[in-house]
Amino acid sequence: MFKVVAEKPRFKPIAIDEALTDHHSLLDGYIKSQRARGLAKSTISKEEMFLKSWFELHGPRGRPLFVWEALDDIDGRRHIIEYRDVLVESEIQTQTIRNYLGILRRFFGYVLSHPLLYTSKKGVLVQDKYAASLSQPVSEFDMPRYIWDGERCGIPLDPERLYEFYQILKREYFKERGWAEIKERNYAMAVLAGESGLRVDELLHLEVDKDLFFTSKKLQTRHAKGAHGSGKRCRITLFTPLARDTLKYFLKTRRRFWHVEDTGYLFLSKTGKRLTYNAAQQALKKMVFTAKKSEFPVMDHLTWHWFRRIFATRFVERFPGQLSALISLLGHMSPNTVHRYIRHSEAWMDKQIQQALKGAEKWPSNGT
Repeated sequence: MFKVVAEKPRFKPIAIDEALTDHHSLLDGYIKSQRARGLAKSTISKEEMFLKSWFELHGPRGRPLFVWEALDDIDGRRHIIEYRDVLVESEIQTQTIRNYLGILRRFFGYVLSHPLLYTSKKGVLVQDKYAASLSQPVSEFDMPRYIWDGERCGIPLDPERLYEFYQILKREYFKERGWAEIKERNYAMAVLAGESGLRVDELLHLEVDKDLFFTSKKLQTRHAKGAHGSGKRCRITLFTPLARDTLKYFLKTRRRFWHVEDTGYLFLSKTGKRLTYNAAQQALKKMVFTAKKSEFPVMDHLTWHWFRRIFATRFVERFPGQLSALISLLGHMSPNTVHRYIRHSEAWMDKQIQQALKGAEKWPSNGT
């Protein structure tokens, strides 16, 4: 979060308490709309915290910057330009800049679509009450090009060496001190992530009796993202032999360690509750540390979401004519989204280039 103090624009004078009430009602209206759209609670909470902090930091002393001030077609736009420039000059990650500006753009878009203030039985428009001229201050041209976090650092794990990564974990990770049940759980999560393409939140919400179909060799998630905020959607993805064998062993020999009578979740904490996102992140960091200690080529910025990208990449490399199937397995609506997930290794790309060059040698030299 960065602070840029803008000049106070001229608006119709209103009592400060009443203006604060109107300001917070617009913020609350947006948050309620996010809940109605079915967004994840964590996403809503992050946006709410960011917006409240942003307006507090950017207002004059003693009060926040009011929404209609930020939407002013002159001073509001100038303010966003200054804020954008501060972000860029701070050299923070491009994706972080996109996140900050994206939250503001979505909120301002909501207010412009729903500018009513219900301060009495009869609503009044923001622009009428405050004699304001409103417009969207965050332009699409302010947004940096989309890139993944860590993209500048390269691919953290070569998709072709995923199975080697699993072997390293089996050979070295299980030797380390600690509960074998915990390490088996973490290893099972890593295998399932790479073999299914599920998001980490989807992994953590899997239930043994409802989502694992060993006979039909399918895996189900009922916690998938909903398109256009329509809520969680069920989808089927791959349940490969490696994933099935890994989970069979885990369920038969290790998961019994937890008292699981009260929960059906697959991956549990020490207390028998559903594993949290932060705990899953720490588990992956430990596995990456072990692999690096064994001099296996994996980078620190390997995250659970990279397993999803690796799954997509390996699928396309093995089945290049099945893009529509991959779109369905990942739960996406557009091939454009899937293409951003595919990250071939340099070795794979070099191999394809060499094959293309070999084929080009057969082309006529006179262009006919």
